[in-house]
Amino acid sequence: MNEYLVPLTSACTLVTLNYVAMKVRSKMLTDSFEQLLAPLLTGLACIIMMLVPLPEPLGLIDLRSLPIFMAGLRYGMPIALLSTVLPTGFSLISHENHAWFNIAQDLLAPALISSLFHNKEYRNGFLDIPIRHGLQICTYVFLLRLLIHALFVSGLSSHYVGDQLFMLAIMSGTFITLIIMVNDESQSWRLQRQMELQANQDSLTKLPNLRSFKPIANHALAKRQMSIMMIDLDNFKQYNDLFGHLAGDQLLRDISHVLRQHIHEKDYLARYGGEEFILLSSETDPTLLSLYAQRLCFMTAQSFQSNSESVLTPITISIGITTAELPQAELTQMIFEADQALYESKRQGKNRFTHYKKLPVLDQKMNA
Repeated sequence: MNEYLVPLTSACTLVTLNYVAMKVRSKMLTDSFEQLLAPLLTGLACIIMMLVPLPEPLGLIDLRSLPIFMAGLRYGMPIALLSTVLPTGFSLISHENHAWFNIAQDLLAPALISSLFHNKEYRNGFLDIPIRHGLQICTYVFLLRLLIHALFVSGLSSHYVGDQLFMLAIMSGTFITLIIMVNDESQSWRLQRQMELQANQDSLTKLPNLRSFKPIANHALAKRQMSIMMIDLDNFKQYNDLFGHLAGDQLLRDISHVLRQHIHEKDYLARYGGEEFILLSSETDPTLLSLYAQRLCFMTAQSFQSNSESVLTPITISIGITTAELPQAELTQMIFEADQALYESKRQGKNRFTHYKKLPVLDQKMNA
């Protein structure tokens, strides 16, 4: 009876190894190293399983297939096959009996079978791995082993089938445990990501907020010259007074949508607060910046021109622009300069743009 405790001990060892691997992945792993670290850890887990051979009556050598199952299911065929390299080398170096047969049955076949159930969303944690996939993989490998034994060994006896069913239960239970552990880790990661997103996203407009804008802007300014545009929605208080705060909230959502559609692809737009938005742009040429701001003003006014409400309160934006003279400019100073330029746009009649270092020819009223 003690012989049946050996696979249970191996299964507990494998669960522990999986827990350690997940912690290593969460603390150390980056995408650039995952291609190497995942097969390395999987291969080492296979070798540890190979060091604890199962009793001969159970008809299996060890539980080396289980780490391969997880590699194929979560990472796909390339990683699964790469994960077989270390245990294959260990099997050959240790002069294991029937080495090539065992490699084909317990490493390569599981890698191929489990890879059939792979989904790329399992790898990045955006999707939980279904328990049924684990049961299907274990069942297919179980049937494959019965077929191989019947064809190439000595047929099927009731004792052999019974032992194989016991091992199927051990493998299925262990594999399901591994899947549950991975899913729990993925759910925790998704929850953390959601909380981070909520902390860095404006809940009304779904744009990034100022908290997330600042580190990105500081990082960009440390490397090169950049421009900042402060964008303010004109007549917003009057609009709120006339149509109510719910309509005002919807207007902010609509304005953010229009701006998102018409900013340059590599630029970064965030909600600064209230009815103000801030734009980090890689454009630094004054003339091109003027054309850029002019287009934003024009497209905003045009987008709301057909609204009957806009007759009473024209929906337009004013923009203040500043450009860093040198790399490593202070973000706080640039925001101050863009604010000053924005105030000048407001003072001159709104629906216009102004450079901090003014270009009078280009700082023209947009509805002229």
